[in-house]
Amino acid sequence: MNFPSFQLTALATLLLGSGSAIAEEIIGEHIVVSGSRFEQKLEDVTGSVTVITEQDIERKLAVDLQTMFRYDPSISSTGSGSAAQTLSIRGVGGNRVVFIKDGRRTNDGYAGGDGYLVGRSYFDVAGIKQVEVAKGAASSLYGSDALGGIVVITTKDPSDYLLNENSFAQVALGYQGQSNQMSVDITAAKDLGDLGVSAVYSHRDSEEVQNFTENLPGYDAKSDSLLVKLEQQLDEKRTLKYTLDYFNQTTEQVITKASQETKDENTNWSLALDYDSKAATAAFDQWHWQVSFSRYEQQSDQISATAAHTDYNDYGFEQDILGLRAVFNKKIALQDATHNFVYGADVDIYDTTRPRYKTRLLADGTVDFKDQKQKAFPGADTSLVGVFMQDNIKFANSAWSLIAGVRFDYYSLAAKDDELYSDAELDDITESAFSPKLGMIYQVNDNLSWYGQYVRGFKIPPHDQAYQSHGVEPFYQILPNADLAPESSDSYELGMRFSGNDINVTLSAFYAAYDDFIDVAIAGVEPTFIPNVNKTFYQYQNISETQISGVEASVLMHVSDNVLVEANIAYVEGENKETDEPLTTISPLNGSIQLTTALGDIDWTAAWRFAKSQSDVVRDASGDKTTQGYGYGIVDLYASYEWQTWQLNVGVINLLDKKYVPFELIAGQSQGADFSQYTQPGRNFSARVSYQF
Repeated sequence: MNFPSFQLTALATLLLGSGSAIAEEIIGEHIVVSGSRFEQKLEDVTGSVTVITEQDIERKLAVDLQTMFRYDPSISSTGSGSAAQTLSIRGVGGNRVVFIKDGRRTNDGYAGGDGYLVGRSYFDVAGIKQVEVAKGAASSLYGSDALGGIVVITTKDPSDYLLNENSFAQVALGYQGQSNQMSVDITAAKDLGDLGVSAVYSHRDSEEVQNFTENLPGYDAKSDSLLVKLEQQLDEKRTLKYTLDYFNQTTEQVITKASQETKDENTNWSLALDYDSKAATAAFDQWHWQVSFSRYEQQSDQISATAAHTDYNDYGFEQDILGLRAVFNKKIALQDATHNFVYGADVDIYDTTRPRYKTRLLADGTVDFKDQKQKAFPGADTSLVGVFMQDNIKFANSAWSLIAGVRFDYYSLAAKDDELYSDAELDDITESAFSPKLGMIYQVNDNLSWYGQYVRGFKIPPHDQAYQSHGVEPFYQILPNADLAPESSDSYELGMRFSGNDINVTLSAFYAAYDDFIDVAIAGVEPTFIPNVNKTFYQYQNISETQISGVEASVLMHVSDNVLVEANIAYVEGENKETDEPLTTISPLNGSIQLTTALGDIDWTAAWRFAKSQSDVVRDASGDKTTQGYGYGIVDLYASYEWQTWQLNVGVINLLDKKYVPFELIAGQSQGADFSQYTQPGRNFSARVSYQF
């Protein structure tokens, strides 16, 4: 870990030596919905949950997934800036993590190379109230896809802005250094009697996120987002909410004019109607239903030229989702125990297409072919139907609480008819599964509790893995696999939570065994007409058994009246039990330490994030070890100042200008390869200023 100890000591001395009182940063309790789909205290949840608040996003100047979870050692990301981004939770990521935004499922993604999942992460942080990440399988509540965890994004309602006011308005200007992003956010809300209205508009102009030596190909990006909500109070107990959520991002890259160009456009919009009722009946005390429609569309136009011809590629990915869900809550107080039931149903219908066309122009200007269909994977019609029930039980005169739940999912996947895939085996897939959950909490006293849980996870094969059928002749071919079995897991977690006046401590240990884990395998090799060149056949296949285990710890403590310390650390290991090789998705031992204090009217935070070297790595086909990871320590510095209705946040990222490469970006690659493209940006600055009317 290449970090001079005297530098950390100097930072600590600066902070601990301050004599002024820190702003009200007292350790508070979080209200979450990821544990039961209704609001509850975090201390009543079995399992680990990371919570990112609106204040966290502002103070750490977060603009995307990568910057949002920079200091959580159990959550890693691939991609940054305007590129596709993917989260990995405890070494499990991709489509195994389900994203929920304001109660509705967001779109799927598809493998885009280098571990990226194209189609995810296209949303704006403006207007976000809170982000929750429940770590580990959550299939018992949220169904298929939630094998690795869930990301629950909650945006602010009109009532969150208005509180006891009739109107609200705010303008914020921002700059984010690692992508030279300039942004403007405009927020307004109005109380119209029984109707509350809010709107959040955001515009961002940015460039590529460069590596340390700043020699990556450049591109320009811009995005616009609009979030409009209407909150109608029908009476004292019933509310209707109407939501329009729109996001559009365009990136343009020109390597050589008219010879090597790419323009990508991602558009994501949704409409939702939510109904909440607290009018109690014999069957429920409160209930919520939602109907939503979402459409995601990616359009990629590429120009690729050689001496003989110029190709114009028109690639797309489109997905429509119709979602219906109903969630009920009922509390029953008996003599021996109090039962808090949550039950309901989810229906999601997906219509997915992957259009790909190519036009080729020969060097003499002749059109060789026009709008020729290209293979990737055919479209698919997907249906997900799930019913669930969970009972949170608190026993009378006892320190024990019990959480028991189960979900039944039915899933069907059918490939669309397409003559381009007439020679491929594209059978329909139908699956169903029960996903139980059992958790316990033992409340030792008012400050200390222990918890444990078992969760059965279930993950359907995604459409692109089951039906992908294309290649580049004569070098490789990706074969579809309609016999893919669903992935499943048995996961266990034990943990401790301590909450005192000036300190919060959490510890957790977890273990998960995955059956039929899906990964790419070589299905065959055959010679080609080119001497010494073979054609390789790849196919997504099931791995019989994979295991992941680890420990996590976090401490949040006021060491004095004006100094707050937050420390997090995580160690995870994973193994393919078929080959006894480590998994390439696992991050090395890593963590973060943040110290916050106040100097005058300015709150300061110094953050140190670090990672240990990684020598336990997978071997290549020749039996040689692939590249290892090297340890690093990075220092960031933030400051926050508030004056009347003004707020200023500034940050210096990678203060000491360190060159480093996160191991998860290069895991599995050959030793001696050039990893300069994966180095992270050097020292950069960010700032945000806002004014509230």
